[in-house]
Amino acid sequence: MIQAIAPSSSTAKTEVFPSSLQVLIDRIQARVQLTPETIGECILEARVSARDLMPWADFDHPIEDSYGRQLVYSSHCFKIMVMSWRDRDYSAIHDHGATEWGAVQCFGRGEHYEYRLENSILRTEGKSDFQPGEVKLVDRYLIHQMGNLSGEYFLSLHVYGCNTPEGTITGNARLFDLWEESIQRADGGAFFGLPEAEINDRAYGLRGDGETTLRHHRQMRDRLLQILALRSDAALSLKLTGLERAIAVLSANERSDR
Repeated sequence: MIQAIAPSSSTAKTEVFPSSLQVLIDRIQARVQLTPETIGECILEARVSARDLMPWADFDHPIEDSYGRQLVYSSHCFKIMVMSWRDRDYSAIHDHGATEWGAVQCFGRGEHYEYRLENSILRTEGKSDFQPGEVKLVDRYLIHQMGNLSGEYFLSLHVYGCNTPEGTITGNARLFDLWEESIQRADGGAFFGLPEAEINDRAYGLRGDGETTLRHHRQMRDRLLQILALRSDAALSLKLTGLERAIAVLSANERSDR
C-alpha cells in the first residue's frame, strides 16, 4: 500500500536497511543477467514502500538544488538512491552517464518527459507521467526529466547499474541546457543552473524544437523565481529577464502555429 508522505526536515540516515531494501539488494545481487526489465522486476518483488525510504528523505534540500538527492547503497556495479520532490521541483533534462540498466519507482504523481537528440536538436519524444508506485525502466539511451506539479511531497527510488563500470556509474552524465544551448557534463544532480565548479565539460551547439525549448525555459524560470524569492542575485535577475523575453517570443510563435 502506498502511503502519503508529509513534508519532513529529517535527513537522518540508517545503517540498517529496512527489510524491503535488503530484499532489493539481495535480489539484484543474485541475478545472473541484469537488464532494465530484471531491475524493474526486482523493485516490484521487493515491495518497497515510501515509508521505508523516509530515512533518506531530503525535502529541505537547498533551493538551488532542483530536488533532494541521497545515496542509499553503492557497490561496484550498481547503486540505489532516493530522490525527494517538493511541489514545483523539476530536474533538468538529462541522461545517466555510464548507466546500462536501471529503473525508477515513484511514490507520487510525478511528471515524466522523454526526449531524443538528433543532429544536435533536442525534441520531446513523449510524456508518460508516473502513477503512485509505478516503475519505469532506465537504459543507456534514456534522456528524460522528472518533476512534481502535484501540490504534494513525494519520494522516488532509483536503481542505476553498469556491467563494466569505469569510474562512477552515473558520473559524467549529460545535462541539456537549452538556454545556453549546450550539453553539460556533470557528476552530481541533474539540477537547473549548476555552478560552474560542478560542470566537468560542455559542448555548445544544442538546439531544441519550439515545444521543448518553451517548456525548458518555463521550468528554468520557475526555479530562478524560487531562488530569487529567498535571496537577491543580480546575475540570476538578468538571466530571468532574458528568459522572460524568450518565453514571450516562443509563446507567440506557438499561438501562431495553432
